[in-house]
Amino acid sequence: MLIWLVLACGTERDVDTGSDIIDTAETTTEFPISYDFQNAEGESSVSYSGQVCRQVLINDVKVYISNLDARISSEVVIPEEVSNDLFFYLDTVADVGADVAHSFATELDADQQTYGAISSGKNLLAKLAGNDSVTDHKDWSTEFRGWGDNSETPTSLIEHWFVQLDQQAVNWGVLPTNIFGEAVEHVYITPEGQDLKQLVEKFLQASISFSQGTDDYLDDDIEGKGLLSSHRPEEGERYSSLEHAWDEGFGYFGAARTYSQWTDDEIADLVFQDIDESGTIDLLSEVNWGHSLNAAKRDRDMEGVDFTAEAWEGFILGRQLLADTVGTELTTEQLDELKVYRDQAVQAWEMSIGATSIHYINDLHRDLAQIDTEDFDFSSTAKHWSELKGFALSFQFNPRSAVSDQAFQNIHELIGTAPNLDSVEEYRADLEQAKQILGDSFGFDADYLGDESGENGW
Repeated sequence: MLIWLVLACGTERDVDTGSDIIDTAETTTEFPISYDFQNAEGESSVSYSGQVCRQVLINDVKVYISNLDARISSEVVIPEEVSNDLFFYLDTVADVGADVAHSFATELDADQQTYGAISSGKNLLAKLAGNDSVTDHKDWSTEFRGWGDNSETPTSLIEHWFVQLDQQAVNWGVLPTNIFGEAVEHVYITPEGQDLKQLVEKFLQASISFSQGTDDYLDDDIEGKGLLSSHRPEEGERYSSLEHAWDEGFGYFGAARTYSQWTDDEIADLVFQDIDESGTIDLLSEVNWGHSLNAAKRDRDMEGVDFTAEAWEGFILGRQLLADTVGTELTTEQLDELKVYRDQAVQAWEMSIGATSIHYINDLHRDLAQIDTEDFDFSSTAKHWSELKGFALSFQFNPRSAVSDQAFQNIHELIGTAPNLDSVEEYRADLEQAKQILGDSFGFDADYLGDESGENGW
């Protein structure tokens, strides 16, 4: 990541709204190095606590599933116990979560120890693609793609996986076997080679964070929503609806307020830092969540790319424009400028997901190369396949995706709904084809893709 002390861009911005390039060379106003903005009264005008709460909930779903192995080793699980527990995070937490501690309450000394202390009345179900449908660019009850059976909608797919986890936990006394006749190692891995922990987490990031960020808060197709929200603060509010929408998009990307000051290794490995040296961690500002972490991982994997810097620049320049203009509705020229910043942020966000999908194809190549050896690891293969599948399901939710509908369909036909371990060489050829479609869609340099062995690329 580039670490900027000054972003040279100001109210005299030179922006070519027909280009992906933002020219800031001729401007002089200093921009903040952190995502902190104040209104005329000196109060913070930044607000995206609901998005952070959902980032925590997605993380806690993964933590819950991770802990299932230990749980079933010491207790008998009754039918629907696990699925009901998971539905707490998906739905009922909104009603009862005000005083319920989240996983970070024990992992670190967080300023916010309960879900309610982060944001009240939030769950995951309400924002799952198709359930907050006013701004949806597709009808997810009929146009959801990428899985097939048990996936009429994003919600039905999540529910299907929850039921699978429940059934495996209940029946764990008779260990399931994979296609090699070996006992499956973890309760969240299916005999077919699906890692339900990874599928659930990555798909929630796709169908909530990426969907809401790109198709709602940063979109401009519905009057009064997203970038077409009012820029005049309502009486008693610290920010305009437009500022809030932009902040919510930023919150779903998941970057800490001082993202530009962290190195790629710090973002990827530390995840959180006590930036203000208070002795505690503010979940609203000092943690990197979800996709913002993977952007840093791909940056450090490959010279010549900087998804973190590109996304940050788009988000911070757009937010500064809004801070400079709040109180009056944007002119056509200002809205066009804001769209350029939006496009830069969203493009970098999606490209990092594309690069991450390629990364897991390369991991799979290396896994599958060992299938006839004692080094083959079924659990690792399931993990890598599931991360690939979960990330690759994201693209359909972006109304401006670089991946066309046909390319998306082709990618998922090639990836399948489980790794094809019966015809490995044929499947590896399919994966290589899917990798090339991704590379072509995003215009990635061939050197970034790696070779047919999964080496020398992401």
